[in-house]
Formats: sequence, structure tokens, C-alpha cells
Amino acid sequence: MLEFFLKACTLKRVKRKGWLVKARVSSEHAESVADHSYTLALMAMVMADVKGLDACKAMRFALLHDLAEALTGDHMPEEMDGERKRAMEHDAMLKMLAPLPEHVRGMYSRLWDEYRNCSSDEARLVHELDKLEMVLQARCYEEMGYRGTLDRFYSYAEPYITYASLRELLLQMKKY
Repeated sequence: MLEFFLKACTLKRVKRKGWLVKARVSSEHAESVADHSYTLALMAMVMADVKGLDACKAMRFALLHDLAEALTGDHMPEEMDGERKRAMEHDAMLKMLAPLPEHVRGMYSRLWDEYRNCSSDEARLVHELDKLEMVLQARCYEEMGYRGTLDRFYSYAEPYITYASLRELLLQMKKY
């Protein structure tokens, strides 16, 4: 299991490329994939509890959703065909989970598939929260002095967010 934990630790050093390229956030301030996953897990826990969903499952989705990036790195949507990215991440996730005990590996693999296929309320919630967390981070960058950051990421995320409570949070972030 040490191999798994060591690989997962690399997410602390994988910077989210969109912040570096699109928002021109300095490497020093750029959010890592691990930073993103932590905040997403916290949002998933709270919002799943608010909605009466399985918070543990939602947090697992949040922690697993970008785990493959420990091997693939972070890619912006326009950098790669969606099917190619999906296949690459699938292979990377199999490699990431390989050192784990079979029953745990199987459980996490099924959860990751459920998340990627958006086949439960918790998966749909976390997909939307993934976009909302991006807007929250853009808001944080604006508070740090990076101007013109929020609008671009807000516009990107807005069509993906359908839950009324999340849309309300999105509007609050824009006005705040």
C-alpha cells in the first residue's frame, strides 16, 4: 500500500494547469490537484449531508475523481480528445489502484466508474461541485489580487450546474 500512498502524494505537486495557463496564476500560488480534491471533498460532504445523500460516497468520489492525474498529469479540456483522455485516465487508475488489496481495489474501481458514468445522485452532485469548486477557487484568486479571473471560469462552469442550491452558491460567488 505504500506504493499507492507515495503515488497519491504526487498530487500535491501536480499544479492545475488551467490556473497557470488561463488565469496566469503564479506557480507559487497555483492550486494543486490535491488542494482541489480536498476542497471538493469538503464541499461534497456538506452538500451531500444537506441534500440527504450518502456523504461518505460523495467524499470518496471527490477523493478518487482526479487520482489518475498522479500518473497522467492535469490536462485542460481543449488539450486532448475526450475519448483519448478517458482511456488514458482509465489505464492510469488501474495502475494507481493495483497495489491495493483486491477487495479495496474493486470497490474503488466500481466507485470511480460510477462517478465517471454519473450513475448516481452522489456522482451527479460531485460532478457539479467539481465545477463549482473551480469557481470558488477563481473567487479566492481574485481576493489574492488576480483580476479578471472569475468571469472566465464562472462562464465555463455555469451551464454544468443544475442543482438549485448549487446555482444559488454560484450566484453568491459572482456577487460576493
